[in-house]
Amino acid sequence: MTPLAGARLRSTTLLIALGAAVAVGVAGCVSNPGPSATPRPSASPSASATPTATAVPVPTPTPSPTAAAAGTPTKIPCGTLIPAQVVYDFNPNFGLDSAFTPRGGTAAATAAAANGTACNWLNQTSRDTFTVSVARPAVAELASLRAKAATGTAAAGFGDAAYFSTSGGVGRVDVFRGSYWLTATSLYFASAGDASPLLKAALGALN
Repeated sequence: MTPLAGARLRSTTLLIALGAAVAVGVAGCVSNPGPSATPRPSASPSASATPTATAVPVPTPTPSPTAAAAGTPTKIPCGTLIPAQVVYDFNPNFGLDSAFTPRGGTAAATAAAANGTACNWLNQTSRDTFTVSVARPAVAELASLRAKAATGTAAAGFGDAAYFSTSGGVGRVDVFRGSYWLTATSLYFASAGDASPLLKAALGALN
């Protein structure tokens, strides 16, 4: 082998060795990716428990008072309770007050609340009045009314029992007959006798 050929052979061998080394280094630098990790499915959220509906108690409505509890209806026209002629004979200046509304706390208001009748007559000259009312209250209420009236002066000749009283110069007669409660109120009544013609007419209307 000539010296030139030997030098070429050594060069070729060196190049081959360097190429092999480079190939090995490159192969070592490239990582093997391997199979990609499959993402684990996220756990499905558990269904929240459906809340159990709590039964709400329905309040029991309070029954409205029956007619019997408030009193037996006693609706008598005012012109029947005290006829016009009786009013005229008592005092011709009086006329029926069709716009009358009983004032709270009066006997007339109590009678009206007990499903009764309350009537008022107005003096066209002096504007004074007289009021007559009638009702059939519940038994307990009737007994209470009678007990209160009994603190007045007993008056004979009207119903089962009658009582006269005054307050602020106004006279009042309470008459009880059976389940009926009849009242007459006016400053014209200085005694039960002053209301006599009106009360007798009213008692006659109850027959």
